Amino acid sequence: MEKKPFSTPPANTPKWYVLYVRPKTEKKVGKRLSELGFEVCVPTQKQVRTWSDRRKQVEVVLFPNYVFVETDQKRKNHVFEVSHILWYVHFGKEIATLTEKEIAMVRQLGELQEPVRIEYEGFRVGEEVEILSGSLAGYRGRVVAVNGVSRIQLALPSLYCFANVELRQVQIGKIPVT
Repeated sequence: MEKKPFSTPPANTPKWYVLYVRPKTEKKVGKRLSELGFEVCVPTQKQVRTWSDRRKQVEVVLFPNYVFVETDQKRKNHVFEVSHILWYVHFGKEIATLTEKEIAMVRQLGELQEPVRIEYEGFRVGEEVEILSGSLAGYRGRVVAVNGVSRIQLALPSLYCFANVELRQVQIGKIPVT
C-alpha cells in the first residue's frame, strides 16, 4: 500500500475561530456578524442572579468577551468590519481554532437547564467519566465535588478552559481504566 503525502486543507476550508470582543458586546457582535453572512455562536444561558435586595433571572453570556465565528482564510479579516472586535484569540503564536465536536459542545452548553460556569484553570484531580444521558451524552469529563455537589468538568482544549456542569449521578458513568 502506498502512503499518501500529508497535505494541509485548502485555504477556503472554513474553521471555527475565537474572537476577543469588548466587554458586554458579545451578543451585538454576534448579531452583526450573522448579518454579514458568518456562522456565529454566542452561547447564553438564563441564570438566577442574587443582589442584596432581589433575585432575578438574567441571560448570561457563558464565555465573556468571546464570540465564536466560522470563516475561511479569504474572509478571516472581514470580521473586523464589525465594531467592538479586538482580535483573534491566540495561544502561543497560533490563532485558537475549535474542532466541530468542541463547537457542538459549546452550543449545547447554552441549551442546558443546569447552571454552567466556565473556569480558566488547570485540570483538577478527579475521576474521569462519560456522560451517559441528556444533550451532552458521549462527552467525557472529570468529576469535581463542590460543596458536596458533584459537577462534571468538560475540557475545551482549544481554549484552554473548562465548562463545569451539574449533573445527577445517574447521568454519568465511570470510564474503565485500561
